Amino acid sequence: MKTKVYLFMVLLFNLYQIPVSAQIRISKTAGSPHINALLDIKDPGKGAIFTKADNIAAFPLFNAAEEDYFNDIPALEGAILYNKEDKQYYKYDGTVWIPALQLGGFQNPFETRRKAGSSQSWACIWLGVPPFGINSCDLTQLFGNNNTKVIPVSNTNNRSQLLVNNLSLTTGTDYVTIPSAGLYHISGVVGFSGTSLLGLGQDVSYWVNLDVSYDNGTTWATLAFSETLQYGGIFIDIGQAGNKSASVSSTVTLPANTRIRLAASVSTSAAISVYSSSTDHRDTFINVQKLK
Repeated sequence: MKTKVYLFMVLLFNLYQIPVSAQIRISKTAGSPHINALLDIKDPGKGAIFTKADNIAAFPLFNAAEEDYFNDIPALEGAILYNKEDKQYYKYDGTVWIPALQLGGFQNPFETRRKAGSSQSWACIWLGVPPFGINSCDLTQLFGNNNTKVIPVSNTNNRSQLLVNNLSLTTGTDYVTIPSAGLYHISGVVGFSGTSLLGLGQDVSYWVNLDVSYDNGTTWATLAFSETLQYGGIFIDIGQAGNKSASVSSTVTLPANTRIRLAASVSTSAAISVYSSSTDHRDTFINVQKLK
């Protein structure tokens, strides 16, 4: 019976030229598919599973002229593709292909990331005649502040840079405010660049702190801290932007309206040292994830 129905429908379409349309077709331009086109979805309520691509440049919708390297087609949201180059799956959200390892980023409704709003700098000078004397950065460390400076925070949102505010945190000039009580995983990274002269083989220490305030910023306490060491050359050490960094993280239960900030410092015994923190979103940022 089913065979007869199918044959009848085929004859009906042929006799009366009834137009038919498939759910999936190749490209949008008939006879001229895009070089990277695999499938085109006509119904925006449907998705597709692609096969694989050799690299990012071979992905459908790849466009080097776009900031995120891909054209936007909301109808393709939910598509999945395997990248043979880095051996992981990618999901298309209607604007960009997202690697599986980053699906917890801007797709996570319980996560916020903020980059640095501006740079901080440290200038350290040797006071005295070597080997006698003390470095100005070490001198401030003796008085307990460890040459610490608070990193300014930007409220910029940029999905392609994983800068989102899915937790609806309030962003101050140099802090973020937790809106609701809960268990949070907080991490921070600061990238450094700079130059030291006559380091005499001493290490350069890069410190990063996560500070917390429960009274609207009146008082601050260190939630967690970390130190990264770099060996200083005898004469000159020239750093490259972003290649030195310190990171810190903490999982903690916080009450509503808690403020969190990122602070950093540099310590060295070189005769003259000048360092600064990076403002690149990949080098310096604070990330807050609500676990429950």
